[in-house]
Amino acid sequence: MTKNNFIIILISAYLATFLRFYIDNNFLVSILGSFFYGFVIARSISHSKKEILLYGFCSCFTSYSGFIFLLYEIFKDGYFLKLFVYLNLIIIFNLIIMYLGFLISRKTT
Repeated sequence: MTKNNFIIILISAYLATFLRFYIDNNFLVSILGSFFYGFVIARSISHSKKEILLYGFCSCFTSYSGFIFLLYEIFKDGYFLKLFVYLNLIIIFNLIIMYLGFLISRKTT
């Protein structure tokens, strides 16, 4: 990784964090991030551009810690069935959305 790529990754991470600050909905962020991830992996772009988009932008935008915090709140309140259902549905739904992004990206290539 070159110094320029590293700086661009930092800038894309900053932009993703800034955008994440204005979208205060973990579910929506998760769906958008999954779609974008699937869309990018299907594109035939250089490895450095994928690093910038996936590691820089997508990793900071989707904020796994926000998802875990939401699950912790459900767990802490004792809603174990809700926790189980939410955890499984969100993972399955995100996989489907990621695949949809992948398919749409392939169709537009």
